[in-house]
Amino acid sequence: MEKKCLNCSIVIKVKPSHYERKKYCSRKCKGEFQSRDLLFNQHLSKKQEVACSYCGKMILRKNCDIKKFVNLFCNRECNTLFKREIKTPGPPKVRITLHCQECNTPFEVIRSRQNAKFCSKNCLGKANGRRAKQELTKQVMVECSYCKKKFQKKPSVVRTLNFCTVNCMGTYYSEKQLFSGENSGTWNGGKIAYYGPNWLAQRRAARERDEFTCQKCGIGESQYGRELSVHHIIPFVIINDYLVANELSNLLSVCEPCHRIIHSGDNHPSKFKSIDDIV
Repeated sequence: MEKKCLNCSIVIKVKPSHYERKKYCSRKCKGEFQSRDLLFNQHLSKKQEVACSYCGKMILRKNCDIKKFVNLFCNRECNTLFKREIKTPGPPKVRITLHCQECNTPFEVIRSRQNAKFCSKNCLGKANGRRAKQELTKQVMVECSYCKKKFQKKPSVVRTLNFCTVNCMGTYYSEKQLFSGENSGTWNGGKIAYYGPNWLAQRRAARERDEFTCQKCGIGESQYGRELSVHHIIPFVIINDYLVANELSNLLSVCEPCHRIIHSGDNHPSKFKSIDDIV
């Protein structure tokens, strides 16, 4: 059987059983037709006509909304005007008078803010600034445990070990190995890290010494897009002491491609048995 599309009028072939419900040749035509004719499914709607509670205009609303709300409105403007003009206002808020602790000016607040201390943000800022200066005078002079530099700290945060910067703290902990291996509070036994507890600090120091530049091809970390690798000139597997293996004179900053070239072929660490085997 043949039938015309309601949107583009193209003749389409339909099954006899689909003749009544088949109305369009494609989903695109269906969407275009329904977007133009907004009343095509009006007979399926169960909405009822009610009057706007403010302007009296007839509007369509769902049955559930009619049961749920006492007042219905055609738009937000009618809703606002209804609440402003018709709805009974609530009881007035009781206000009390206080005196500003900074400038002693009287000011009014609602009862729920009866503990307010300042009349404005300016007075609050002045009071906080004065309190900050008073707290600053209570600080005590301490000495950095690493570089011996004098600096001030609050008495409440003074500890046995005090550091002026994060770098001083990291270097001190690395040199003293306070949180490495068995000295760590999370130590559960087993072997120490492969390159030793001072590896991360020495790795960072080697990259800083080489100005974050590959010593083989000259590429920098900013161009490389990641941290450079640090190569052991004398392989770590040959040296039993990690302090000797991780000396700066034995470390070299290289990018990963250059690092692979260094360890390629017979120069791979797994083939070394002694220092004499290094190519």
